[in-house]
Amino acid sequence: MSDDVSVGAVVEHARGVLAERFGVGISTADGILRDVARAENCHVAELAAAVVASCTTDSTPLPRSLYRNGTEAA
Repeated sequence: MSDDVSVGAVVEHARGVLAERFGVGISTADGILRDVARAENCHVAELAAAVVASCTTDSTPLPRSLYRNGTEAA
């Protein structure tokens, strides 16, 4: 259960990051996260971890696919 909780926390954090960066609501950020994960054929948790890493590590940028798919879709 603790793995599920930590994955959920990372996904929630990523939603907040995307909402702030793209100036959208949480539900829109959630849709962006799901749509980009689907388009990139990866798990939402993997993409969420990359989003969180982009705001906690200076050398890790926001995944480019989010800019391509996220901002244009939002």
